[in-house]
Amino acid sequence: MTDDSSRDIWKDDRLGYQAIGAAFTNLIKSIDDEKVISIEAGFGRGKTFFRKAWAQQLRAAGEVVIEVDVRLSDHSGDPVITLLGAMLEHLPREDVAKTKEALKKAKKIGQVAAKAGASILFKHATEDALNLLTDKAIDELGDFDALDGLLEDVGGEMSKAAAQLIATSMVAERIRKKELPDQLRTLREALTSSNEVNRVVVIIDELDRCHPDYALAFLEATKLMFDQTGFTFCLMVNADYLENLAKHRYGAAQGDEMYLDKFVDIRLGLASQPENLSAAVSDLVHELPPFTPFGEAEEFSSTAAAELAAKLAVASTCGMRKIKRILLKVELALRCYRDRPIDLPLLIYLAFEPHLPSKDWLNRAALTPEVLVQYNRGWEKLNSHPNRAIADKRHEFGPSELRKLGVPELTDLPDDRYRLPEKNKDYQAWAKVILFLAPHYIPEHEKMLNSIAAVMVPDE
Repeated sequence: MTDDSSRDIWKDDRLGYQAIGAAFTNLIKSIDDEKVISIEAGFGRGKTFFRKAWAQQLRAAGEVVIEVDVRLSDHSGDPVITLLGAMLEHLPREDVAKTKEALKKAKKIGQVAAKAGASILFKHATEDALNLLTDKAIDELGDFDALDGLLEDVGGEMSKAAAQLIATSMVAERIRKKELPDQLRTLREALTSSNEVNRVVVIIDELDRCHPDYALAFLEATKLMFDQTGFTFCLMVNADYLENLAKHRYGAAQGDEMYLDKFVDIRLGLASQPENLSAAVSDLVHELPPFTPFGEAEEFSSTAAAELAAKLAVASTCGMRKIKRILLKVELALRCYRDRPIDLPLLIYLAFEPHLPSKDWLNRAALTPEVLVQYNRGWEKLNSHPNRAIADKRHEFGPSELRKLGVPELTDLPDDRYRLPEKNKDYQAWAKVILFLAPHYIPEHEKMLNSIAAVMVPDE
């Protein structure tokens, strides 16, 4: 792959995933047998972006790649048929003979599965019944209609429901033993007929955004396909989510065994470096629409906002999807309240605040209305103090409280920001900030964000 084509594939990469993609591509190239690989990350960490870009990179490197968005097939039928269908969509049109053979076998396996029922490939209740059957009986089963004769040999005491259970099991086992391997071998040959690499890479995504029952059923069903020669399966998953689902369904695992270990040979993590996340978030803030800064000092600029957001993103441990959602709220506030002066760093801090482990990120975020209440209490306490020497320090109290806040950038704002009760009166800096700015400064920025949140559609 040329440097230009690689840059084009990863042109929207904000998290530094290009290097990870290159490493994972080399891993795939080094594999000479069937493998199942999990690429794990939490929700909103860029798995789908990575999958799409990496699939392009793999194709550019000569691999045959099938991408499966499982969420699109949720509740739509048997998971194995879903995977086979995804492969059929990628059959090359130039090799007519192999394509026809693959389609013919796909039709056959689909008809057998339809007769047996949509879920036959992952029904755990059939396992005991299967133990009663011999390999010879299964191998001699030519089609579904031949079951009637076989069932008569089992015994006349069998209920209709039990007979159907065994019938279903026999068809499922035949698919496992013969139909499915034949189908996959034929599909692989057709898919790779014009390719130097005799391997198919299947990337399965959005498994952890399906209905929980379907997500587990999909894994249980498709494990039948995972050990087929010439296939490498890559599962893009939130491992913690799937492990919790499995624990709820099947109970706690024994010892150190994890549910995914049943399916996966190699477990890899997809994690951006903090510096990449910081750079990505900084870029997003610089792309926000124009606004009227709350003050002329550098502390109120887009640059200051971008630097703060970059730190907050790392501290919050939010995924990129969540971060984009947070910044979308900020963006909409800027657009909807474009006629007002806005403290963009403060707005960003307030949007991130519920996701932060501490509040020591922006000094002026402490200028809440409570500051004025506390000031009044302190002043009254001094004013009523019996020691006149202490009481006479009242004139030093305001400046002292302002220094404690550590917000010099708030002392030199345009007068209209403070909403002073008397124009052309020379108020001291501490009075402008504590007495007149504190009551409305943060509440009005919070009100902007809350009004946007009220009209945004909630996250899924």
